[in-house]
Amino acid sequence: MKRPEVILNIFSSVDGKITTAPNRNVAEWTVAGIDGNAHDQVYRLYDELNCDGLISGSETLMVYGEHWVELEAPIYEPQKSKGYIVFDGRGRVNWYQTDGLLVVTREDVSQEYINQLKEKGIQYIQAGKGEHINLSLALEKIYELGFRKLGLSGGGAINGAFLRHGLIDEISLVLSPIAVGGRTTPSIFDCDELKELENITKLELQTMNKIGNGSVWLHYKVSK
Repeated sequence: MKRPEVILNIFSSVDGKITTAPNRNVAEWTVAGIDGNAHDQVYRLYDELNCDGLISGSETLMVYGEHWVELEAPIYEPQKSKGYIVFDGRGRVNWYQTDGLLVVTREDVSQEYINQLKEKGIQYIQAGKGEHINLSLALEKIYELGFRKLGLSGGGAINGAFLRHGLIDEISLVLSPIAVGGRTTPSIFDCDELKELENITKLELQTMNKIGNGSVWLHYKVSK
């Protein structure tokens, strides 16, 4: 299977939480000045890691829409990315910003949703039927569109799905100098529990640096 490399590029608290609580926009850490500049640094790392496309899940966008946080200064915009790829298997997003957008959805998503994409001139691909997008097939189709290295920065659900399907090649993690805690607070990977020790994803450390304002950058390759 020819597919793009996938790099999880994300920031979290030191205990792996990616927001304050469920349904909260992590940008509030940035506005409060407590993220150790990790938010901006992660976006700069997309270029350092040579990502030519960025992946997110629809859940993240919906949370941001419902809990909007106005940033005082804009976050760095990656220069090497040629597309923003959103996985929206259930066809839930009513799209307003369409520039550079590529939507990935299911083959049996509602016709109403497909009509919306066509009417707004949004490029899309369909991969898999049933409850979930077929991630492997989706990546094959994304590869055919010319993408070679994707930066994944989704919520815990999409990150967890890529992890469990063995589709993450590298992990670029910036740890903000905060601890959050919480039993239901979203974390880097939210997915089914492992049943066997042998299925743990093993990593090889590539880089460990201080970054931003008290944050730490950890860059791993996934052991194959």
